[in-house]
Amino acid sequence: MSNGDTVLQVFTTTEGKPLAEKICAKLGIELGKAHVGRFNDGEVDVQILENVRDHDVFIIAPTYAPADNLMEAIHLAEAARVSSAGRVTYVIPYMGYGRSDRKDAPRKPIGAQLAFKMLEIAQPDRFLMLDVHAEQTLACIEDGVFDHLYGSAVAVPFLLGELRGADFVVASPDKGGGPRTEKYAQLLGQRDFVFFSKSRSAPGEVKKDSIKIVGDVKGKVVVLVDDMIDTGGTMIADAEAALREGAADVWAFATHGLFSKNALQKFETSGISRVVVTDSVAHSPEELTASSKLTVLTVADLLADAVMRTHKGDSLTALIP
Repeated sequence: MSNGDTVLQVFTTTEGKPLAEKICAKLGIELGKAHVGRFNDGEVDVQILENVRDHDVFIIAPTYAPADNLMEAIHLAEAARVSSAGRVTYVIPYMGYGRSDRKDAPRKPIGAQLAFKMLEIAQPDRFLMLDVHAEQTLACIEDGVFDHLYGSAVAVPFLLGELRGADFVVASPDKGGGPRTEKYAQLLGQRDFVFFSKSRSAPGEVKKDSIKIVGDVKGKVVVLVDDMIDTGGTMIADAEAALREGAADVWAFATHGLFSKNALQKFETSGISRVVVTDSVAHSPEELTASSKLTVLTVADLLADAVMRTHKGDSLTALIP
């Protein structure tokens, strides 16, 4: 549905504000006015402070922990809906709880399904997502329409420029990332890719001496690609294994840089020489200066273009590498 003849408005949750401000600057509009605060007991308190009747409303809402981020998103979408917005679209730069994408053990919930159900409580019309952890979880969206964009749209041009003239190979940190890595290899002009096979004792913790490298890394710059970096433990272990096998250097790219448990400090002392992420997840300036190896690419242009195309009823195909 085209809403190109209606007013375009962008609102944001607290964590989405840095990226939302960049998106609005690209769109040439002011960020929508809303109160997103807390009651004295800590509960979320939201009010939209301007008219949205019949307008095309986009809500920038990363949903990583804490759960307040989900609650702010739901409240903003509900506030827009009950204020008679013409259309409400969630723009979710990073979809939290996406790693719980299947029932892989007894008595465990599928967290991704629950998170989408919570977001749909406010009856949004559309979802605009960026690099969800497992694309099959998008099937959990029951009533809304969704579009899915990829971090490769900003990563590939950057990497092609930085790797010009280098002998490099694209690598997946594990077997599960094979399809993603194969796509990156194609976009970067490589016929082959490498993957690392391993056993884990816990998420982000690799069992000692369990890493096996499938493919040739000797003398090459190994470019590890993934959708997210959490603690960094897996990538750092892979880098050590690659360097032992004669790799010339190791780089890491992930769309979403979560950087929990002092990950950036760990990267600083690791064998990985460059860590590249996007600004889909907000970090303080102090956090981002914790590692001299870090480069942050912005997805503001990509998301602003997607918002405008959605607003006008245009196709998003051109934004998908």
